[in-house]
Amino acid sequence: MIAEAVDTLRLLILAAGIWFIAGAVAVGLALAAILVALYGAVRAAWRLIRPGRRPRPSWARGRAAARRYARREPDYEEAA
Repeated sequence: MIAEAVDTLRLLILAAGIWFIAGAVAVGLALAAILVALYGAVRAAWRLIRPGRRPRPSWARGRAAARRYARREPDYEEAA
């Protein structure tokens, strides 16, 4: 009788652990989706507030990036 109770307790603890892990994964995915949607909404609102600026190419975003791109030697081996 005690063995059955211990076995049932072990099964209940295992089931609760699985439910806890599944719930944590679901909450984490939901929070990640909410954060991505919130970031997109804030970025879209920012672009609506400042409509005059066009997106620039990556090399035009700063002097350091322009220097980095300019220093790269072309790789003709892949093109051949």
